[in-house]
Amino acid sequence: MTETAQIQPKEANNVCYRALTGQEWHYRGKRARVVTMLVEQPSVTQWDTLPWHTRLGGTIHALRRDGLNISTEVEGRYRHARYRLHTEGSLIIQRKNTDS
Repeated sequence: MTETAQIQPKEANNVCYRALTGQEWHYRGKRARVVTMLVEQPSVTQWDTLPWHTRLGGTIHALRRDGLNISTEVEGRYRHARYRLHTEGSLIIQRKNTDS
């Protein structure tokens, strides 16, 4: 994955993820925050997204349906899921305009 400037996921309002093939995915809100976390961290779990996101599995399913390659590794006795993004590319973050 390409290096990106470190940004807190809560700051990601609108993001565009561009794969090396040129395909682009545009997200905002919770999905934008999850995509940002998947790009900037080696893996993401439900615990990483609490308390702002309680259904990470649903968002991962939607991202996969859109065409992103995300793997699930099930860990532990209680089937804890760890998600990793495998679609190589770069993240383009559009911040909110705070000028009045």
